[in-house]
Amino acid sequence: MSVVKPFRIFNGKVNNKSTRIFGGEASGICDWDDLKYPALLQINKEMFSEYWIEDEIRLGEDIKDYRQKLTDKERYIFNTVTGYLTQLDSIANRFNFLLGYLTTDPSVAGCIQLIASFEGLHNRSYQYLTSTMLNDSEKRQAFNAPKEIKTLMKRNQIIIDKIQTFVDYVEDVLIGKAVEDEEKFFKLLYEALFAYIILEGLYFSGGFVYFHSLARDNKMIGSNNMINLIKKDETQHNVFYGLVMQILMLENPQLNTQENYDYAVNFIKTCVEAEKEWARELFTDIETLSIKEYENYIEYLANVICRNAGLSDLYTDNKDIKSRWILNYGEKNGEHRATKADFFQTNVINYSHEGGEGFDL
Repeated sequence: MSVVKPFRIFNGKVNNKSTRIFGGEASGICDWDDLKYPALLQINKEMFSEYWIEDEIRLGEDIKDYRQKLTDKERYIFNTVTGYLTQLDSIANRFNFLLGYLTTDPSVAGCIQLIASFEGLHNRSYQYLTSTMLNDSEKRQAFNAPKEIKTLMKRNQIIIDKIQTFVDYVEDVLIGKAVEDEEKFFKLLYEALFAYIILEGLYFSGGFVYFHSLARDNKMIGSNNMINLIKKDETQHNVFYGLVMQILMLENPQLNTQENYDYAVNFIKTCVEAEKEWARELFTDIETLSIKEYENYIEYLANVICRNAGLSDLYTDNKDIKSRWILNYGEKNGEHRATKADFFQTNVINYSHEGGEGFDL
């Protein structure tokens, strides 16, 4: 069966329960009582339970804060961070569209559809922030930042290249420019998914910290409240894609290689260093957040990714979060759930289970 061309929207000759999440068979009927991976139902319900819209957030005081409390540099950072978060959410939205197109498991498709809708909401929410507080020139600066600032472009391109390579391969197969190769498909999918998890777990989470630091200084409280709603959603998305990665490795044992293990370690290190370089440029000359605090936090996030990927911590000095205020100002309704940001929960090299169909993620 093709792993690239979309499966039949209805096939009455096969079971409702999918055989694989990519390149498998399923009738097309989404029977939530008959799933290969029952955890997907709970994830789907949890994502639905968090629905919100940007208009619920009051920004009246933020308008005053933006003009009266923020320094010129703080406004510049606010604009720039909002701009690149918009870029990342735009990428996330389109990538989810492609994955939803390719998956052969209706329950996975159902979750991806929800995630894509939330990424669209997040994109609109950043627009709500900028439209409320920024003038035309400030908005141009915000949304052009990912296209004009070289250090930011360099940071983002690391993950964009991996995702785009996968997208290009799928396109080439669909238009007949390339011959379908299942081994190549899953290798590129593995790398693209890993890049996407870094996008969500490192680049997104890092960007949110600036809003938390302003709130700690009693500035832009409404904006931080919105960011925390977005952060809660992204945590759920990370849990889902961690599960997808687990399943991918389980269903495709050829991916469990030392080469892929080393690739994961090196990719994390590359992304961390690029993030640090960008932070040193962006977060200079402000009082709410120090470069050292930010670098510690980025290393902590990288360690979380490593732990859940079955890797050893890469940054032993930051096994635990040092700046506890990030927890106080970075959770919806003050909830402390830093450890919920699970990306992988099984070893990259050795995924194992018992009983085949009884595998209950």
